[in-house]
Amino acid sequence: MPKWNLLSSIFLVFVCAMIAQAQTAAPAAAAKPMKKDEVYFSLARKLNSINESPASAIVAELDGVIEVTNIVMGADGKATVTVKEHTPSSAAYTNKSTRLIFTPPPAGDKWTWEQFEENRKFYPVDKLFPYAKEELGKRRQMTAARWGAFITAINKQAESAQKALETAKSVLKADPPPMAPVRVTRAAITEASKENKMEEMLNAYRELQQQTDVITGLGDAYSDLKTNDAYLRLIEEFRNAVNVTNAARRDYGQSVAAYNESLLRLPFALVAYGLQFTKIEANIQVE
Repeated sequence: MPKWNLLSSIFLVFVCAMIAQAQTAAPAAAAKPMKKDEVYFSLARKLNSINESPASAIVAELDGVIEVTNIVMGADGKATVTVKEHTPSSAAYTNKSTRLIFTPPPAGDKWTWEQFEENRKFYPVDKLFPYAKEELGKRRQMTAARWGAFITAINKQAESAQKALETAKSVLKADPPPMAPVRVTRAAITEASKENKMEEMLNAYRELQQQTDVITGLGDAYSDLKTNDAYLRLIEEFRNAVNVTNAARRDYGQSVAAYNESLLRLPFALVAYGLQFTKIEANIQVE
């Protein structure tokens, strides 16, 4: 090969290599450092692309559950952002931090949320949405199921109370003192259940609770009841029903608390509000 052609080929290879190197380095050189505010707005824009929640509302919600603790700019121009939960550690959760990766814009300052970290591995952000939707959906459904179990337990408690009192009436040949209020309460519970009237149901339940000690104490007031096997069996069923109702109430309250806390924890806190998962106000508090 002539010497001139060889030199030309070497020069051409050198020029191409320099151009390629310049193109690779250009994004990093052109990229501006990502600001903390843009982290929240980048998350909000991604969520807004999935539903119609206003970006400003999403930013306000995010600011309440996470804080940006560090931003590291990479040689490729991308930003690795560390975010931390506001909520302190609890019995179920340790206060957690995680990293997010953002891609710089070709122009302007609108960065794109690209990846999230879970268990020290990075995943495309689009994988987070179906995962969070499924998990939070299950937890929200659990609260509804536990509420249904509590309502069922109330009905059974009222039924067992009336059965015990009907047997006591047969033994005593007269209505025991709590008979009238329990009949009224059970009718109210039955009606409220049919029409799904929560407030009426809870009011009737509270009235039934007020009769519990009177019902269980009948055996102490009437000696004939102490020796009646049928009554003793039914009053024991009533005590068990009371315990089941109390347990169902506790389970419901705990499921609501667990669901609400999961909205504040990573990675769910990043997307929960944007996926329209919001805090549940418990219908009744755990005592």
